[in-house]
Amino acid sequence: MKRATIIRTLWHWHRRIGLLACALIIVLSITGILANHSSQLGWDRSPISVQWILNSYGFNAPETYQGLAVDEHLWVIGGTQLFRDDVSVATCSSDWHSVSWLDPMVIASCASKVELFSTDGDRIEIFSALPEGRLIKSGRIKNDGRLLLQFTQNQYLLDVDSFEVTAVSGYEMILPQWQSVPAPMTQSLQSQFRVQDLTWERFILDVHAGRWFGGWGWLLMDLGAIFMLTLALSGVVMYVLRRTR
Repeated sequence: MKRATIIRTLWHWHRRIGLLACALIIVLSITGILANHSSQLGWDRSPISVQWILNSYGFNAPETYQGLAVDEHLWVIGGTQLFRDDVSVATCSSDWHSVSWLDPMVIASCASKVELFSTDGDRIEIFSALPEGRLIKSGRIKNDGRLLLQFTQNQYLLDVDSFEVTAVSGYEMILPQWQSVPAPMTQSLQSQFRVQDLTWERFILDVHAGRWFGGWGWLLMDLGAIFMLTLALSGVVMYVLRRTR
């Protein structure tokens, strides 16, 4: 095959492959730059709040919320988020299941921790050194300033002043009187839906690697890599053939 024919053939495919690879190159370039600077931008610590992105991962805002009235304010739990009225005050890696008022503190718990707050919504302390693996629920004991922690089989008393834990049995827990959350507040809470572990950095890396595009995403990115390798090789070959005329 003549050199001119080879060059024309390579140039023909070089242009077409370049057009196909263009979109992938733009995506890879932008996400690569953003991922490289995610820590400086704080995206490695910022949970995503864009609903369509959350939905693409299968995360949907809770349909119902439960509230506990404390000093004319409503402490609300919904999934992994804890709110005071419609202001988010804490998140957990699992669903919040308990909120109690031990005057002057509000105490909320999920499977992995217990958090203490002032009635103004300021976090006072986090207690995560649980005596067992998974906390099922917590609640106050009548006429007692300690908190009862309920695990699968065992109970423990937690002194919220000293954080001393004592194994007990046979205690009755006073559960909160949950109140319904007004519809306007529910809509506000749903608009603030977050997932603690789903940060902007993870989303950027998932797009960069093709994972976000589903089961065929990795194949799409591999194809893009092959296109770019083809562009590089065909460009070098055409350059060499023209220089050696």
